[in-house]
Amino acid sequence: MPAFRNTLTTWRANFWILLREWRTGVLLLLFFGPFLAYIGFGTLWLYEHGWIIPGVIGWIAAGGLFAILAARWTTSVRTVLPPLDWDAPRTFSPLDRQAWQIVEDEAQASEELAMETLIDGDRYIETGRVLLQKLAVHYHPDTKHPLDEVPVVELLGALELAAEDLGKLTRQIPGGDLITLAHWRKALQMANYINKANDLYALVSPLLNPLSGLTRIGTRELIVKPAWKNMQQNVLRWFFQAYVNRMGVHLIELFSGRLAIGVDEYRRLTRRRPMSTIRADVDEPLTVAVVGARESGKSRLIRAAREVFEGDDRPVRARLEGMGLDPALVDRLKGVKYVEVPGYTTTGPADRESRSDRTSREAAVAASVDADMLILAIDGGKGLRPADLAFAKAWDAHYLQHPNREAPPTLVVVTGVDRPEFGPAWQPPYDWGAGQGAREAAVRGLFDSLRASLPPTFAEFVAAGLPDATPFGVVEHILPAFAAQLHRAERAALLRRLHAAAGRSKVGRVMSQLGQQGKSVWTHLKNRRKASKSG
Repeated sequence: MPAFRNTLTTWRANFWILLREWRTGVLLLLFFGPFLAYIGFGTLWLYEHGWIIPGVIGWIAAGGLFAILAARWTTSVRTVLPPLDWDAPRTFSPLDRQAWQIVEDEAQASEELAMETLIDGDRYIETGRVLLQKLAVHYHPDTKHPLDEVPVVELLGALELAAEDLGKLTRQIPGGDLITLAHWRKALQMANYINKANDLYALVSPLLNPLSGLTRIGTRELIVKPAWKNMQQNVLRWFFQAYVNRMGVHLIELFSGRLAIGVDEYRRLTRRRPMSTIRADVDEPLTVAVVGARESGKSRLIRAAREVFEGDDRPVRARLEGMGLDPALVDRLKGVKYVEVPGYTTTGPADRESRSDRTSREAAVAASVDADMLILAIDGGKGLRPADLAFAKAWDAHYLQHPNREAPPTLVVVTGVDRPEFGPAWQPPYDWGAGQGAREAAVRGLFDSLRASLPPTFAEFVAAGLPDATPFGVVEHILPAFAAQLHRAERAALLRRLHAAAGRSKVGRVMSQLGQQGKSVWTHLKNRRKASKSG
């Protein structure tokens, strides 16, 4: 009863507002009058021909369907509006993913904002300022004034990239790039006028036709009005969340240091395709570090991988296609650069690492952390040795200690599985995953042992036997496993290059800029000299 009394009070207030603003009422009557007349005559015709009840039921059904579809399509705005790329964090380092959670929380907070707040320009400015401050504190928690460390040019570059993204995104909506806050404000004002007119009509319609009038009131208040308001709010919320999304992406790129490479170079490297599928510069081949203990088969493995592409590559393409991979990946595999890291030694006792072993292991870690992919070669005849485990843990710890870097993909290759200790005579092919032979079962058991001992970053295991007469495993297992992780290796290559540019000393960057300026001055002087001679 109190709710009904409040509704009547609201209608009465709206009615007196319309009476005071009689000019608005006249305009609304002239605009909606013909429609109301058609509705009235139509209702009378339905009543005289006995179709009033089916008509009312159809009206209610249409209103209910509208409410359901409007609530579903506008709550998940991806069905109606261009999707926002919330998957961008897949290209981020662990530290960046934590920062991305701040951006997502800021966007999620818009769910509680009213429509009047979403069309307030100051809200966008304040949100950008708050987001900038939160991310600065996240990346520089021990600094009293974290924003003081941000180069002004890079900050402006982040704003430029965010504005460019927003422009492309809004142009996917017809007229979206032309909408101003004034347009939203006028649209909201017009919607309020229409709601007031509908409230007035709903107030007097039961007097004209009690049955259809009461039905219209129930349908409007319980179904149509909430759905229409929900749709308005979600369209506005999409624009606000798009702003937070694009601003957050490029502020993270700013604080992670990747914009130090320059806006033009950053755009050239990342704008050729979506952020989740970015690839490294074609001028720089992917670097694959092949690591392992001495005499673990690294050299033979690299030589076998290179020999595959010296002849016909159709077997490799067929193998990739049979495994559901794109055969065109072969062309990208051909350009890979394999780097054999000097093997670490295992001369010390099994229970204690010697100084020489530790030195060789540290050198192997230092030589492999800048690669785009890591292949760890394990001698199948000797199994996992303490030196192998120590290297894997040290390599994994390097990325845990540097959260601004993402660990590149890894592949553990067990070599020497053609030896007699794994089973009867070597007669490939073999299915290491599901084969029932003694050799296949032995290799699977070794895989399980390695998986239980190595850090979780080492999750892909393959095996190869490479005798000169009947080599097996490179085409069948190693290259397909590599191709399946090629996209991660390419992202790692791009991020490595961006971090390398950001890591350059400020003195070096200034000297480079001075050198470029000197070249420009020298070229200008030469051109002036030529012009004076010709004159």
